[in-house]
Amino acid sequence: MTPSPPEKTDPAAEGQGDDTATLPLLPTRDLVLFPRMVAPVFVGRERSISAIEAAFAAQGPLILCAQREAAVEDPALEDLRSVGVRARVLQLFRLPDGSVKALVEGDERVRAERVVTRDPHLVVEYVPIESPDTRTTRARSLARRVSDEFVRYVGLHPQLADEAQFVVQQADDAGELADIVAAHLQIEAGEKQALLETVSTQQRLLALLESLAEENAVLDIEREIGLKVQQRVEGAQRQMLLHEKLRVLRDEIEEGGDVADDDLAGYAQRAAEAQLSPAARRLVTRELTKLKQAPALSPEVAVIRGFLDTVLDLPWGRLAPVEVDVAKVARHLARTHHGLDDVKDRILEYLAVCRMRADAAQARGDAAGESEDQPATIICLTGPPGTGKSSVAQSIAAALGRPFVRVALGGVRDEAEIRGHRRTYVGAMPGRIVEGLAKAGVDNPVMLLDELDKLDSDWRGSPAAALMEVLDPAHNHAFRDNYLEAEYDLSRVFFIATANDVDAVPATLYDRLEVIHLSGYTLSEKLAIARRHLLPRVARDSGLGRRDVRFARGVLPAIVRGYTREAGVRELERALRRIDRKVARRHLEDGLPLPATVGAGDLRGYLGEAVWTEAELPRAARVGESLGLAYTTDGGEVLTVEATIARGRGELLLTGQLGEVMQESASTAWGHLLSRVDQDAELCRLVAGSSCHTPEGLDLTNRDVRVHVPEGAVPKDGPSAGLALAVAMLSALGQVPVRPRVAMTGEITLGGRILRVGGLREKLLAAGRSGVRTVLLPAANRSTVEELPSDLTAKLRLVYVDSLREALPHVFAQAGVTRRAFRGHNETRTPGSGPKYAGEGTMHEHEHEHNHQTPGSTEEPGVDAGSGALEKHCSQCGSLIEGSDEFCQVCAVEYSGGEAPDDKA
Repeated sequence: MTPSPPEKTDPAAEGQGDDTATLPLLPTRDLVLFPRMVAPVFVGRERSISAIEAAFAAQGPLILCAQREAAVEDPALEDLRSVGVRARVLQLFRLPDGSVKALVEGDERVRAERVVTRDPHLVVEYVPIESPDTRTTRARSLARRVSDEFVRYVGLHPQLADEAQFVVQQADDAGELADIVAAHLQIEAGEKQALLETVSTQQRLLALLESLAEENAVLDIEREIGLKVQQRVEGAQRQMLLHEKLRVLRDEIEEGGDVADDDLAGYAQRAAEAQLSPAARRLVTRELTKLKQAPALSPEVAVIRGFLDTVLDLPWGRLAPVEVDVAKVARHLARTHHGLDDVKDRILEYLAVCRMRADAAQARGDAAGESEDQPATIICLTGPPGTGKSSVAQSIAAALGRPFVRVALGGVRDEAEIRGHRRTYVGAMPGRIVEGLAKAGVDNPVMLLDELDKLDSDWRGSPAAALMEVLDPAHNHAFRDNYLEAEYDLSRVFFIATANDVDAVPATLYDRLEVIHLSGYTLSEKLAIARRHLLPRVARDSGLGRRDVRFARGVLPAIVRGYTREAGVRELERALRRIDRKVARRHLEDGLPLPATVGAGDLRGYLGEAVWTEAELPRAARVGESLGLAYTTDGGEVLTVEATIARGRGELLLTGQLGEVMQESASTAWGHLLSRVDQDAELCRLVAGSSCHTPEGLDLTNRDVRVHVPEGAVPKDGPSAGLALAVAMLSALGQVPVRPRVAMTGEITLGGRILRVGGLREKLLAAGRSGVRTVLLPAANRSTVEELPSDLTAKLRLVYVDSLREALPHVFAQAGVTRRAFRGHNETRTPGSGPKYAGEGTMHEHEHEHNHQTPGSTEEPGVDAGSGALEKHCSQCGSLIEGSDEFCQVCAVEYSGGEAPDDKA
């Protein structure tokens, strides 16, 4: 390779004249070089090699002229075009075959005039040619149009690089732009030579514009045709390629065995054996046809197989043996569940009706009587957690001899969870009801719809609305699952629902339910459940023997009282598991001999400090503090109601997250007190010592009444705290202490009447657990309490009241406010209208049943006659404690001398 010479003109090579000069001439066969155009030149003829080497050696220019006929080997001047280009040799290369490759750059147009010499190469005289109209307005306008057409030409031409359009933008004038465009234009050599010989810039631009327009039109047509041809070719090639691949894959599959045919035969056999409905059979046949026609590796194959497996796995009329033996169910429930007598009775009555309907249908020979053993309504077991709702459903299934399926509904908020997803979605599945039937394997299982009150809804639909079709006996024989796309008969399914809070069940569902409430367990029931069920199960799960852990007398009651406070037995089971785990560890680590005995003194080491103690309730009377009873989804609770009177603006202020109904109860209680305190002598006596009391009456203009119900972070609502709110306000108003361990429940009216309330079983259980001794109840609830188990109220003194005034002698510890103060009032009432309460030995006796006293008797009405035989005196002041009172009426100290110890379970 020879280095490029500097840009330089050799004066010796140009001759002597002013108008003409001489330079070596290089004839070209098919190359038309334009000014400012760089192009490679391959030179093979001796004269041509000599000419280009001489110019390169002298670092001077030479002239390039195109031949008229390319076949002429030794052209003379008349064989060449008269107009050529003066050019410089930028690079020169010697090739192995003796030829030369050079890189030349055009400079300006010239005309060859005559030959000066022919040896060793052509040397000619030439005259430069100048373009006179390169900078006129018309030339610039034409140049702009040529530039636009050229940019379009570059975009359409596949062989031109995109950089060519940027070269045009660097042209200094119209003439230079015309030469650059002409050099890049893909046209015949003759057309290019004509452009080179055109001296006028405007004429050149017009010619270029015409050529570009023609070329662009041709290129547009070629591109359109090319795209159509390409699409056809690609489509044909793609089809051919896919068919070839499919043929190869089929050959491979056939070599490995005809698996697809085996699958089709298996599905067809299962479909023939299943008792499909007509709609389902048509659906399965259609899917089998699609499966047969689908390519083996198509994604649709997996979807079709999943659908067929789901449909054919369903029972479709396959039934478990139907046996509704009420006596057998009764024995099974008695063996597996302790207590819950009312619940068992309701369930047995329910099943008896089912049996009678089935027998009647069979006697009629009713074809539709196949499912008459199913209930007309759906059982819904409600109650606090841990009371055995799910286990009762399992026992019913076991007693009936049917499979048991649990469908968890807690937190379900998508309707598709019940009705199934449509198969158009990726990963579609049937709903939980259909999945449960496939799991059970029969059409008449016992299906538990657990946590019905925990259903939710959002933009995806309402699961509760979907369950209406499931639970309605009039419509569930044609339940339609979106995934199945066919109706399925659910009328034979024995549905049982559970809920903690029946108020949270949607009203439309509630109308279709037969609600059976499971209340909390009493202490004796919990102890029996622990001995019969929990201890064996816990020992088995802990790897211990049935008798490896023994509990001393009184330990199990201590665990129930001190470490659990619940309606059910889950916390009790957890406590027993903790004890067994610690025994197992101590046996392995310390060699503790088995059986191990757990005594009362060992509980702290096994379970830690007692969580619940009776010491939490005050043992002394307090001002402005009363105890209320509340019913919750977890059972019952004892609420403390606090009230104070403070300087303010005469407002009633309520705190403790009280709901709207409870706030109204507080306002009602306060309204009653304000309206009656100046008219009722006993109420007036209670508030006589108040700082708000004046000779004119009660003045609360500058006083606020503040009521708080702990715990402040727990929401509370309901009307049953009205009596407790009124007592706390009255105590704070008159600064009269309220007797300790006296709880109350009842709704209060503006007239002071106490109305009936619900949840008494749970409330009385909570009172007994918390150490309450006396409970004030609405008189309207007397019949409800009489139906409760006797051991539930054995430790409680129950007092029935119709009004707030009747409750006063039982709640206030002030000496002047005793039952004797009201004795004259009570004795003037008609039989049965006075205050009603029950002593510890005579539960639920009405007052008029004990009002026939002997002359001179000092016994109080409504109190057991035997309870006055033993005189009780206060250990602090020595005052006589009358009747069955538990507190001194003078100093409000609790009497403990004659208190009997708790019964041991």
